[in-house]
Amino acid sequence: MKKLFSVLVVGLLLIAFACGGGGKYADLKNVFEDYIDATEKFFDGFEKADNADKVAAAINDYSDAVKKIIPKMKEMQKKYPDLGKEKDVPEELKATMERFQKVMAKMPTLFGKVAQYGTDPKVQEAQKKLMEVMAELR
Repeated sequence: MKKLFSVLVVGLLLIAFACGGGGKYADLKNVFEDYIDATEKFFDGFEKADNADKVAAAINDYSDAVKKIIPKMKEMQKKYPDLGKEKDVPEELKATMERFQKVMAKMPTLFGKVAQYGTDPKVQEAQKKLMEVMAELR
């Protein structure tokens, strides 16, 4: 399960640096907001899950949502290849990055569920699916 969250964090950081805000980066901001929405929904569902089936469902729902967004994310990475190399976040992206950071702050609270349900076969299968989806970001 730690592997799952490592992949998730890497994917989130990659997207954070590859996506921008309004104005010049309006298209990037929209893609990034979609990803943040999916991640927030995942964290909320995962946090509320009280059994392995619900944990697996939350992971699978997130995998499906991310899979739909990946083509747009790849398109934005090609369109704005230098954005991820910049040290400073463009002004247009700052509010989106703040929202991203708030969502990511929820991650440590999820590790209890990871420990509790991580050995369940359905959860393991869902984790595998998510890792495969996140690998498409590379």
